[in-house]
Amino acid sequence: MKSEEDILHHPDLSAHQGTQIGVKVQNVELLVIIKEFSNVFNEFNSKSLKFIDRQLNKSGLVRTHYRILHELVGGKELSMSDLSEILYVTKPNITVLIDKLVKLDYVERVNSSNDRRVYLVRLTDKGEKFIQGSAEELMKSSAHFLSNLDAEDLELIQQTTQAMKRLLSKFNEE
Repeated sequence: MKSEEDILHHPDLSAHQGTQIGVKVQNVELLVIIKEFSNVFNEFNSKSLKFIDRQLNKSGLVRTHYRILHELVGGKELSMSDLSEILYVTKPNITVLIDKLVKLDYVERVNSSNDRRVYLVRLTDKGEKFIQGSAEELMKSSAHFLSNLDAEDLELIQQTTQAMKRLLSKFNEE
């Protein structure tokens, strides 16, 4: 256990966080844990997204294109408005993104059977294959990365993953 002095002067805490009057050591320890977890999560997320961006850039796409394609997996048909809301992208921007995916033959626009004014977007066979290929490429790259680790590191990753799953399940209970 860290001393109160170590915790109050931890480099990840601001002066305000570490010296608030009435802050208990336990609360400061929680702040340190939260900060460290947040930093690790953000770094992992950043590296993962950079990898995904590199893969997508090879195809001339950006992450939002991939998110659109992913939303349409499984035979879903969504309106432009639905996609705009789901992805928090403005309708004019969704139109531009969809236009590119149509041009690449990854999606197609079809008239809604309920309202002829509404166009629905759905994956084409080529779009399905692209999504499947992207998932396979991600798995291959992940396997390549992990193959460079020794057995001890792989065991640590497995244990950490199991521990995180167990801890996250506790958040769902509250």
